[in-house]
Amino acid sequence: MSLFNALNTGITGMGTNGLTMSVVGDNISNLNTVGFKGSTAEFQDLILQRLGGGRGQLGNGAFTQKVSQVFGQGSLENSALGSDMAIDGKGFFVVSNEQGRFFTRAGQFRQDAEGFLSTFDGSRLQGYTLDASGALTTSVGDLQIPTDPISGVATTELTTTANLQATNELAASPGAAAGLAAITEAASFASSATVTDSLGRTHDVTLAFFHTGSGSWSFEAYVDGADTGAPAGEATLVGNGTLTFDGDGNLDPASATAGIAVTFDGANAQTIEFDFGIDSTTDSGSLTQYAGESSVLDLAANGRASGSLSNWDIAADGTITGVYSNGETRTLGQVALANFRAEGNLDRVGHNLWTETRESGAAVIGTADSGGRGVVHGYALEMSNVDLENQFVRMIQGQKGYQASARVVSSVDELLQELMQIV
Repeated sequence: MSLFNALNTGITGMGTNGLTMSVVGDNISNLNTVGFKGSTAEFQDLILQRLGGGRGQLGNGAFTQKVSQVFGQGSLENSALGSDMAIDGKGFFVVSNEQGRFFTRAGQFRQDAEGFLSTFDGSRLQGYTLDASGALTTSVGDLQIPTDPISGVATTELTTTANLQATNELAASPGAAAGLAAITEAASFASSATVTDSLGRTHDVTLAFFHTGSGSWSFEAYVDGADTGAPAGEATLVGNGTLTFDGDGNLDPASATAGIAVTFDGANAQTIEFDFGIDSTTDSGSLTQYAGESSVLDLAANGRASGSLSNWDIAADGTITGVYSNGETRTLGQVALANFRAEGNLDRVGHNLWTETRESGAAVIGTADSGGRGVVHGYALEMSNVDLENQFVRMIQGQKGYQASARVVSSVDELLQELMQIV
């Protein structure tokens, strides 16, 4: 019986070392698979046989206890795509499809035709979505990047911070009929600002200042006729007023600043108030009359033009912020991450996906950079954590172990043949 025991022992060695080669082959073949986690084969010796008479015990070979996943951190590499993400630390992306909910470390997501962030096989990335008011919800669902343009906001205030030179020669307005070029040429000082109508379109407003006397000025606001439905090139007067300065060059609060009242072509009528700094407690503008040259430090209108989504950024906590063509930024959602009590017991289902098991514990889903979960990097991918040098060493060990076990089987076979000849 001892020869047959030796034969069986050699066979178990061939099986375990052959399995080692299979695991090594799987690891090496996925060396460049994004988010891949290498495996390692774990073996144990078989039950020992007591020889009796105090002669000790005899081993019966080895068997495979488990092929375990190694969830160590893979290296991070830069990507040119904003939809690519990498987790630095613990945690998994959560994805969902018709078969259920799965977990992955592969952050290669693409925006599908409906705007959802999805894997290559169509599983949708899960995260915290927005409610009707644009605030993040506390429930997890399919993350969708809205591609609709955002509406504009009409201008209601024009803030001016400027100086009008006190020693300017006197000037008079030639009137709207003269055209914008003649008006700006006749003005003591002129500048322009960009305002927005109710449709989100932008328009240029020309402010012309005329020195009418000691400490006295008048101003007129014009837009091009094409903006109001009149012939292009004509000057349309949309606002005017008078300005008075004291001996220190400060604007008199009693000055008349009527603001702008205009109806841009196709848009709603709107009123734009001037902020010249007359009420210093509420205004942010400042209009002065000093001896220095006339100049504008700031001529800014509130409101915003309409805009389309140009790009998005992902913060460390998984917050996705959209960047629009009009300079606006908006929160679009937040990526959710899952943690497990025993991630080594997750069930591998292929396509870089895992499912939870009773041994792994239920997924604890939350935001990145909290609850022990790692941080999320945009424009990056986590590569495989397979160490090629280590795999080569294991391959050599497995190869030599298999050869040696096969040699045991071959040697026992020769002994059995010799025994049969003797018998």
